[in-house]
Amino acid sequence: MKSKILLFLAFSFGTCFAQNFWEKTNFPSDNTSLYSVYSMITNTSDNVLAGTYAKGIFKSTDLGNTWTESGMTNQWIISFAKDNSGNIFTASIGSQFGSGVHKSTDQGSTWNKVWDALTGMNCVYVDQSGYIYVGLNYTSEQSGIYKSTDGGGNWVKIFSLAENVYSIIKTNSGRILAAGYGKVFYSDNEGTNWNTTTNGFVSFTPSAFAINNQGEVFLSTLGYGIYKTTDNGINWVNKTGAGWEYSSLIINSDGSMYAGTKGNWIYRSLNNGDNWELVKSGMGEDKYVLSLLTNSTGYLFAGMDYYGIYKSVNKVVTDIEEPITEIPEDFVLYSNYPNPFNNSTKISYEIPVQSNVSIILYDALGREVATLVNEVKPGGKHQFSFVEYNLVSGVYFYTLRAGNYTQTKKMILLK
Repeated sequence: MKSKILLFLAFSFGTCFAQNFWEKTNFPSDNTSLYSVYSMITNTSDNVLAGTYAKGIFKSTDLGNTWTESGMTNQWIISFAKDNSGNIFTASIGSQFGSGVHKSTDQGSTWNKVWDALTGMNCVYVDQSGYIYVGLNYTSEQSGIYKSTDGGGNWVKIFSLAENVYSIIKTNSGRILAAGYGKVFYSDNEGTNWNTTTNGFVSFTPSAFAINNQGEVFLSTLGYGIYKTTDNGINWVNKTGAGWEYSSLIINSDGSMYAGTKGNWIYRSLNNGDNWELVKSGMGEDKYVLSLLTNSTGYLFAGMDYYGIYKSVNKVVTDIEEPITEIPEDFVLYSNYPNPFNNSTKISYEIPVQSNVSIILYDALGREVATLVNEVKPGGKHQFSFVEYNLVSGVYFYTLRAGNYTQTKKMILLK
Protein backbone atom coordinates (compact mmCIF):
# COMPACT_ATOMS: atom_id res chain seq x y z
CA MET A 1 0.00 0.00 0.00
CA LYS A 2 1.47 3.23 -1.08
CA SER A 3 1.18 6.25 1.12
CA LYS A 4 1.47 9.76 -0.09
CA ILE A 5 2.00 12.89 1.90
CA LEU A 6 0.99 16.15 0.35
CA LEU A 7 2.57 19.14 1.99
CA PHE A 8 0.87 22.38 1.09
CA LEU A 9 2.41 25.67 2.12
CA ALA A 10 0.31 28.73 1.41
CA PHE A 11 2.07 32.05 1.68
CA SER A 12 1.24 35.37 0.11
CA PHE A 13 2.62 35.04 -3.44
CA GLY A 14 3.64 31.40 -3.05
CA THR A 15 2.04 28.07 -3.81
CA CYS A 16 2.58 24.38 -4.49
CA PHE A 17 0.30 22.07 -6.46
CA ALA A 18 0.07 18.28 -6.55
CA GLN A 19 -0.76 18.34 -10.27
CA ASN A 20 -0.40 20.78 -13.09
CA PHE A 21 -2.76 23.71 -12.96
CA TRP A 22 -2.37 24.51 -16.69
CA GLU A 23 -2.29 22.68 -20.00
CA LYS A 24 -1.43 24.16 -23.38
CA THR A 25 -4.16 24.35 -26.01
CA ASN A 26 -3.61 23.80 -29.72
CA PHE A 27 -3.71 27.50 -30.52
CA PRO A 28 -1.65 28.26 -33.65
CA SER A 29 1.66 29.86 -32.78
CA ASP A 30 5.01 30.34 -34.47
CA ASN A 31 6.71 31.63 -31.30
CA THR A 32 6.66 35.18 -32.62
CA SER A 33 4.65 38.18 -31.54
CA LEU A 34 2.31 37.81 -34.54
CA TYR A 35 0.16 35.31 -32.62
CA SER A 36 0.38 37.04 -29.22
CA VAL A 37 -3.08 36.89 -27.64
CA TYR A 38 -4.03 40.38 -26.45
CA SER A 39 -7.70 39.75 -25.72
CA MET A 40 -10.29 36.98 -25.33
CA ILE A 41 -14.06 36.74 -24.98
CA THR A 42 -16.81 34.12 -25.26
CA ASN A 43 -19.85 34.40 -27.51
CA THR A 44 -23.33 33.37 -26.36
CA SER A 45 -22.56 29.76 -27.36
CA ASP A 46 -19.55 29.83 -25.00
CA ASN A 47 -17.10 29.54 -27.90
CA VAL A 48 -13.79 31.24 -27.11
CA LEU A 49 -12.70 34.09 -29.39
CA ALA A 50 -9.02 35.04 -29.19
CA GLY A 51 -7.65 38.29 -30.60
CA THR A 52 -4.02 38.41 -31.68
CA TYR A 53 -1.36 41.01 -32.38
CA ALA A 54 -1.26 40.58 -36.16
CA LYS A 55 -3.27 37.50 -37.16
CA GLY A 56 -6.78 38.66 -36.32
CA ILE A 57 -9.34 36.53 -34.49
CA PHE A 58 -9.43 32.78 -33.88
CA LYS A 59 -12.36 30.78 -32.49
CA SER A 60 -12.52 27.50 -30.59
CA THR A 61 -15.72 25.52 -30.04
CA ASP A 62 -14.07 22.68 -28.08
CA LEU A 63 -12.20 24.27 -25.15
CA GLY A 64 -9.10 25.01 -27.19
CA ASN A 65 -8.53 21.65 -28.88
CA THR A 66 -9.01 23.21 -32.31
CA TRP A 67 -8.95 26.80 -33.54
CA THR A 68 -10.17 28.39 -36.77
CA GLU A 69 -9.93 31.90 -38.17
CA SER A 70 -13.06 33.87 -37.37
CA GLY A 71 -13.96 36.58 -39.82
CA MET A 72 -11.06 38.98 -39.35
CA THR A 73 -7.43 38.31 -40.29
CA ASN A 74 -4.17 40.29 -40.34
CA GLN A 75 -5.50 42.62 -37.66
CA TRP A 76 -4.33 43.65 -34.18
CA ILE A 77 -7.23 42.88 -31.83
CA ILE A 78 -6.65 45.04 -28.78
CA SER A 79 -9.84 44.57 -26.80
CA PHE A 80 -13.22 42.77 -26.86
CA ALA A 81 -16.59 43.66 -25.31
CA LYS A 82 -20.07 42.12 -25.49
CA ASP A 83 -23.55 43.55 -24.93
CA ASN A 84 -26.55 41.83 -23.35
CA SER A 85 -27.90 40.87 -26.79
CA GLY A 86 -24.74 38.92 -27.62
CA ASN A 87 -23.29 41.45 -30.06
CA ILE A 88 -19.50 41.50 -29.85
CA PHE A 89 -17.33 44.58 -30.30
CA THR A 90 -13.60 44.81 -30.81
CA ALA A 91 -11.11 47.66 -30.86
CA SER A 92 -8.61 46.77 -33.57
CA ILE A 93 -5.89 48.20 -35.77
CA GLY A 94 -4.93 47.03 -39.25
CA SER A 95 -4.76 47.82 -42.93
CA GLN A 96 -7.08 45.09 -44.19
CA PHE A 97 -10.14 45.97 -42.12
CA GLY A 98 -9.04 49.43 -41.01
CA SER A 99 -8.53 50.76 -37.51
CA GLY A 100 -11.53 51.34 -35.28
CA VAL A 101 -14.40 49.51 -33.63
CA HIS A 102 -15.81 46.45 -35.40
CA LYS A 103 -19.08 44.73 -34.52
CA SER A 104 -20.28 41.15 -34.97
CA THR A 105 -23.95 40.19 -34.74
CA ASP A 106 -23.37 36.50 -35.60
CA GLN A 107 -21.22 35.10 -32.78
CA GLY A 108 -17.98 36.46 -34.24
CA SER A 109 -18.22 34.92 -37.72
CA THR A 110 -18.36 38.25 -39.60
CA TRP A 111 -17.45 41.79 -38.63
CA ASN A 112 -18.49 45.29 -39.73
CA LYS A 113 -16.75 48.52 -38.86
CA VAL A 114 -18.94 50.90 -36.84
CA TRP A 115 -16.34 53.55 -35.99
CA ASP A 116 -13.06 54.79 -37.53
CA ALA A 117 -10.03 55.46 -35.34
CA LEU A 118 -7.32 57.94 -36.26
CA THR A 119 -5.06 57.08 -33.33
CA GLY A 120 -4.16 54.14 -31.14
CA MET A 121 -6.91 52.50 -29.09
CA ASN A 122 -6.52 50.91 -25.68
CA CYS A 123 -9.93 49.49 -24.82
CA VAL A 124 -13.58 49.04 -25.72
CA TYR A 125 -16.22 48.63 -23.00
CA VAL A 126 -19.98 48.00 -23.07
CA ASP A 127 -22.15 48.73 -20.03
CA GLN A 128 -25.39 47.02 -18.98
CA SER A 129 -27.44 49.53 -20.98
CA GLY A 130 -25.58 48.65 -24.17
CA TYR A 131 -23.65 51.94 -24.30
CA ILE A 132 -20.24 51.49 -25.95
CA TYR A 133 -17.13 53.35 -24.77
CA VAL A 134 -13.74 53.49 -26.51
CA GLY A 135 -10.57 54.67 -24.75
CA LEU A 136 -7.82 56.18 -26.90
CA ASN A 137 -4.22 57.30 -26.74
CA TYR A 138 -3.70 61.04 -26.79
CA THR A 139 -2.79 62.69 -30.09
CA SER A 140 -3.50 66.08 -31.58
CA GLU A 141 -6.05 64.59 -33.98
CA GLN A 142 -8.14 62.24 -31.87
CA SER A 143 -8.01 61.29 -28.20
CA GLY A 144 -10.02 60.73 -25.04
CA ILE A 145 -13.22 58.66 -24.86
CA TYR A 146 -15.92 58.20 -27.50
CA LYS A 147 -19.37 56.84 -26.72
CA SER A 148 -22.23 55.29 -28.68
CA THR A 149 -25.74 54.76 -27.30
CA ASP A 150 -27.19 53.02 -30.37
CA GLY A 151 -25.01 49.98 -30.91
CA GLY A 152 -22.29 51.82 -32.80
CA GLY A 153 -24.43 53.79 -35.24
CA ASN A 154 -23.51 57.20 -33.87
CA TRP A 155 -20.64 58.37 -31.69
CA VAL A 156 -19.93 61.39 -29.51
CA LYS A 157 -16.76 62.47 -27.76
CA ILE A 158 -17.31 62.61 -23.97
CA PHE A 159 -13.73 63.04 -22.68
CA SER A 160 -11.36 65.60 -24.17
CA LEU A 161 -8.42 65.87 -21.76
CA ALA A 162 -4.90 65.37 -23.12
CA GLU A 163 -4.60 61.94 -21.52
CA ASN A 164 -4.22 58.33 -22.55
CA VAL A 165 -7.25 56.26 -21.49
CA TYR A 166 -6.16 52.69 -20.78
CA SER A 167 -9.28 51.07 -19.29
CA ILE A 168 -12.95 51.93 -18.67
CA ILE A 169 -15.58 50.50 -16.34
CA LYS A 170 -18.95 51.56 -14.95
CA THR A 171 -19.70 50.94 -11.26
CA ASN A 172 -22.99 49.65 -9.87
CA SER A 173 -24.00 53.24 -9.09
CA GLY A 174 -23.57 54.25 -12.74
CA ARG A 175 -20.30 56.13 -12.26
CA ILE A 176 -17.87 55.85 -15.18
CA LEU A 177 -14.24 55.23 -14.22
CA ALA A 178 -11.46 55.81 -16.75
CA ALA A 179 -7.85 54.91 -15.94
CA GLY A 180 -5.12 57.29 -17.04
CA TYR A 181 -1.44 57.46 -16.22
CA GLY A 182 -1.20 57.57 -12.41
CA LYS A 183 -4.81 58.69 -11.95
CA VAL A 184 -8.45 57.74 -12.35
CA PHE A 185 -11.06 60.00 -13.95
CA TYR A 186 -14.71 59.62 -12.97
CA SER A 187 -18.05 60.94 -14.20
CA ASP A 188 -21.50 60.69 -12.63
CA ASN A 189 -23.42 62.10 -15.59
CA GLU A 190 -22.46 59.88 -18.54
CA GLY A 191 -19.35 61.85 -19.39
CA THR A 192 -20.69 65.40 -19.37
CA ASN A 193 -18.38 66.34 -16.50
CA TRP A 194 -15.27 64.64 -15.15
CA ASN A 195 -13.30 64.71 -11.92
CA THR A 196 -9.86 63.29 -11.15
CA THR A 197 -8.50 61.31 -8.22
CA THR A 198 -4.94 60.30 -7.38
CA ASN A 199 -5.70 59.26 -3.79
CA GLY A 200 -3.49 56.29 -2.90
CA PHE A 201 -1.75 56.19 -6.27
CA VAL A 202 1.81 56.53 -7.47
CA SER A 203 2.79 57.16 -11.08
CA PHE A 204 1.77 54.01 -12.96
CA THR A 205 0.49 52.72 -16.26
CA PRO A 206 -2.84 50.95 -15.65
CA SER A 207 -3.88 47.80 -17.47
CA ALA A 208 -7.37 46.62 -16.45
CA PHE A 209 -10.37 47.31 -14.23
CA ALA A 210 -12.40 44.49 -12.65
CA ILE A 211 -15.47 44.55 -10.39
CA ASN A 212 -16.72 41.93 -7.91
CA ASN A 213 -20.24 40.96 -6.85
CA GLN A 214 -20.22 43.54 -4.08
CA GLY A 215 -19.45 46.36 -6.50
CA GLU A 216 -15.85 46.81 -5.34
CA VAL A 217 -13.55 47.87 -8.17
CA PHE A 218 -9.95 46.73 -8.63
CA LEU A 219 -7.32 48.17 -10.98
CA SER A 220 -4.18 46.36 -12.13
CA THR A 221 -1.05 48.28 -13.14
CA LEU A 222 2.26 47.64 -14.85
CA GLY A 223 4.86 47.46 -12.09
CA TYR A 224 2.99 49.15 -9.25
CA GLY A 225 0.58 46.53 -8.01
CA ILE A 226 -3.17 45.97 -7.89
CA TYR A 227 -5.35 48.65 -6.32
CA LYS A 228 -8.80 48.41 -4.77
CA THR A 229 -11.47 51.00 -4.02
CA THR A 230 -14.50 50.51 -1.78
CA ASP A 231 -15.88 54.03 -2.13
CA ASN A 232 -16.76 54.06 -5.82
CA GLY A 233 -13.36 55.10 -7.12
CA ILE A 234 -12.36 58.06 -4.96
CA ASN A 235 -9.78 56.44 -2.67
CA TRP A 236 -7.57 53.48 -3.57
CA VAL A 237 -5.47 51.00 -1.58
CA ASN A 238 -2.61 48.93 -2.98
CA LYS A 239 -3.31 45.24 -2.31
CA THR A 240 -0.05 43.72 -3.59
CA GLY A 241 2.75 46.26 -3.40
CA ALA A 242 4.95 47.25 -6.31
CA GLY A 243 6.78 44.68 -8.39
CA TRP A 244 5.24 42.66 -11.19
CA GLU A 245 3.75 44.13 -14.34
CA TYR A 246 0.12 43.07 -14.02
CA SER A 247 -1.16 42.95 -17.59
CA SER A 248 -4.64 41.51 -16.97
CA LEU A 249 -7.13 41.02 -14.15
CA ILE A 250 -10.42 39.12 -13.84
CA ILE A 251 -12.85 38.40 -10.99
CA ASN A 252 -15.04 35.31 -11.24
CA SER A 253 -18.60 34.81 -10.02
CA ASP A 254 -17.35 33.01 -6.90
CA GLY A 255 -15.10 35.95 -5.98
CA SER A 256 -11.82 34.31 -7.02
CA MET A 257 -9.38 36.70 -8.68
CA TYR A 258 -6.65 36.00 -11.25
CA ALA A 259 -3.96 38.46 -12.35
CA GLY A 260 -1.65 37.85 -15.30
CA THR A 261 1.83 39.35 -15.41
CA LYS A 262 4.39 40.18 -18.05
CA GLY A 263 7.23 37.95 -16.90
CA ASN A 264 6.03 36.15 -13.77
CA TRP A 265 3.08 33.96 -14.77
CA ILE A 266 -0.29 34.28 -12.98
CA TYR A 267 -1.38 35.02 -9.41
CA ARG A 268 -4.60 34.06 -7.68
CA SER A 269 -6.46 35.48 -4.68
CA LEU A 270 -9.27 33.65 -2.92
CA ASN A 271 -9.89 36.29 -0.24
CA ASN A 272 -10.77 39.45 -2.15
CA GLY A 273 -7.21 40.46 -2.93
CA ASP A 274 -5.80 40.29 0.59
CA ASN A 275 -3.36 37.47 -0.24
CA TRP A 276 -2.08 36.13 -3.54
CA GLU A 277 -0.48 32.86 -4.64
CA LEU A 278 1.38 31.89 -7.78
CA VAL A 279 -0.39 29.44 -10.13
CA LYS A 280 2.08 28.47 -12.86
CA SER A 281 2.46 24.68 -12.88
CA GLY A 282 2.19 23.36 -16.41
CA MET A 283 3.32 26.61 -18.03
CA GLY A 284 7.06 25.96 -17.84
CA GLU A 285 8.96 29.08 -18.80
CA ASP A 286 6.05 30.59 -20.76
CA LYS A 287 5.50 33.37 -18.26
CA TYR A 288 4.38 36.41 -20.27
CA VAL A 289 0.59 36.65 -19.89
CA LEU A 290 -1.41 39.24 -21.84
CA SER A 291 -5.07 38.26 -21.30
CA LEU A 292 -7.32 36.11 -19.10
CA LEU A 293 -10.80 34.65 -19.56
CA THR A 294 -13.09 32.32 -17.59
CA ASN A 295 -15.79 30.72 -19.72
CA SER A 296 -19.33 29.98 -18.55
CA THR A 297 -18.47 26.41 -17.54
CA GLY A 298 -15.65 27.53 -15.26
CA TYR A 299 -12.44 26.91 -17.23
CA LEU A 300 -9.75 29.60 -17.13
CA PHE A 301 -7.83 30.58 -20.28
CA ALA A 302 -4.56 32.52 -20.39
CA GLY A 303 -3.50 34.30 -23.57
CA MET A 304 0.27 34.53 -23.87
CA ASP A 305 2.85 36.72 -25.53
CA TYR A 306 4.39 34.49 -28.26
CA TYR A 307 3.29 31.13 -26.81
CA GLY A 308 -0.39 30.65 -27.57
CA ILE A 309 -3.12 29.95 -25.03
CA TYR A 310 -3.17 27.84 -21.88
CA LYS A 311 -6.29 26.39 -20.22
CA SER A 312 -6.76 25.32 -16.62
CA VAL A 313 -6.78 21.53 -16.30
CA ASN A 314 -9.75 21.71 -13.95
CA LYS A 315 -12.56 24.20 -13.61
CA VAL A 316 -11.61 27.17 -11.44
CA VAL A 317 -15.31 27.88 -10.77
CA THR A 318 -17.19 24.64 -10.20
CA ASP A 319 -20.79 25.70 -9.66
CA ILE A 320 -21.49 28.32 -12.31
CA GLU A 321 -24.34 26.42 -13.94
CA GLU A 322 -26.12 23.13 -13.48
CA PRO A 323 -26.49 20.99 -16.63
CA ILE A 324 -29.84 21.52 -18.35
CA THR A 325 -31.75 18.22 -18.42
CA GLU A 326 -35.09 19.75 -19.42
CA ILE A 327 -36.44 23.22 -20.02
CA PRO A 328 -38.62 24.38 -17.10
CA GLU A 329 -42.17 25.52 -17.72
CA ASP A 330 -42.15 28.61 -15.50
CA PHE A 331 -39.92 31.23 -13.96
CA VAL A 332 -38.81 30.21 -10.46
CA LEU A 333 -36.49 31.77 -7.89
CA TYR A 334 -35.42 29.38 -5.13
CA SER A 335 -34.37 30.18 -1.57
CA ASN A 336 -30.62 30.30 -1.18
CA TYR A 337 -28.84 27.41 0.53
CA PRO A 338 -27.53 27.38 3.16
CA ASN A 339 -29.66 30.03 4.82
CA PRO A 340 -28.60 31.48 7.23
CA PHE A 341 -25.05 31.45 5.84
CA ASN A 342 -21.56 32.66 6.63
CA ASN A 343 -19.47 33.95 3.71
CA SER A 344 -20.93 31.79 0.91
CA THR A 345 -24.36 30.59 -0.23
CA LYS A 346 -25.85 29.20 -3.46
CA ILE A 347 -28.70 30.82 -5.37
CA SER A 348 -30.72 28.88 -7.98
CA TYR A 349 -33.38 29.97 -10.45
CA GLU A 350 -35.21 28.63 -13.50
CA ILE A 351 -36.27 30.41 -16.67
CA PRO A 352 -38.31 28.76 -19.47
CA VAL A 353 -36.87 30.84 -22.32
CA GLN A 354 -33.76 32.89 -23.00
CA SER A 355 -34.14 36.07 -20.98
CA ASN A 356 -32.29 39.15 -19.84
CA VAL A 357 -31.84 38.18 -16.17
CA SER A 358 -31.19 40.58 -13.33
CA ILE A 359 -30.64 39.58 -9.69
CA ILE A 360 -30.10 42.48 -7.30
CA LEU A 361 -29.21 42.23 -3.60
CA TYR A 362 -30.79 44.71 -1.17
CA ASP A 363 -30.32 45.36 2.54
CA ALA A 364 -33.17 45.42 5.07
CA LEU A 365 -33.83 49.11 4.29
CA GLY A 366 -34.26 48.44 0.57
CA ARG A 367 -30.93 49.92 -0.47
CA GLU A 368 -29.18 48.23 -3.37
CA VAL A 369 -26.07 46.42 -2.17
CA ALA A 370 -24.81 44.43 -5.16
CA THR A 371 -25.68 43.25 -8.66
CA LEU A 372 -25.36 39.46 -8.64
CA VAL A 373 -26.51 38.74 -12.21
CA ASN A 374 -27.16 41.08 -15.14
CA GLU A 375 -26.93 39.32 -18.49
CA VAL A 376 -28.78 37.26 -21.06
CA LYS A 377 -29.24 33.64 -19.91
CA PRO A 378 -30.53 30.64 -21.90
CA GLY A 379 -33.66 28.80 -20.81
CA GLY A 380 -32.95 26.23 -18.10
CA LYS A 381 -31.91 25.93 -14.47
CA HIS A 382 -29.08 28.16 -13.29
CA GLN A 383 -27.08 28.23 -10.08
CA PHE A 384 -24.24 30.37 -8.76
CA SER A 385 -22.40 31.02 -5.52
CA PHE A 386 -22.71 34.36 -3.78
CA VAL A 387 -19.56 35.12 -1.79
CA GLU A 388 -19.62 38.13 0.52
CA TYR A 389 -16.60 39.85 1.99
CA ASN A 390 -17.60 43.16 3.50
CA LEU A 391 -21.30 42.88 4.42
CA VAL A 392 -22.38 43.05 8.04
CA SER A 393 -24.54 40.36 9.63
CA GLY A 394 -28.24 40.85 9.05
CA VAL A 395 -31.22 40.29 6.78
CA TYR A 396 -30.88 40.83 3.03
CA PHE A 397 -33.23 40.39 0.07
CA TYR A 398 -32.46 39.36 -3.50
CA THR A 399 -34.81 40.04 -6.41
CA LEU A 400 -34.94 38.18 -9.72
CA ARG A 401 -36.22 40.08 -12.75
CA ALA A 402 -36.58 38.23 -16.06
CA GLY A 403 -39.04 39.35 -18.72
CA ASN A 404 -42.25 40.27 -16.88
CA TYR A 405 -41.38 38.02 -13.93
CA THR A 406 -40.25 39.43 -10.58
CA GLN A 407 -39.63 37.44 -7.40
CA THR A 408 -37.87 38.27 -4.11
CA LYS A 409 -36.35 35.97 -1.48
CA LYS A 410 -34.82 36.63 1.93
CA MET A 411 -31.34 35.60 3.04
CA ILE A 412 -29.71 35.91 6.46
CA LEU A 413 -25.99 36.51 6.90
CA LEU A 414 -24.53 35.40 10.23
CA LYS A 415 -20.86 36.02 10.97
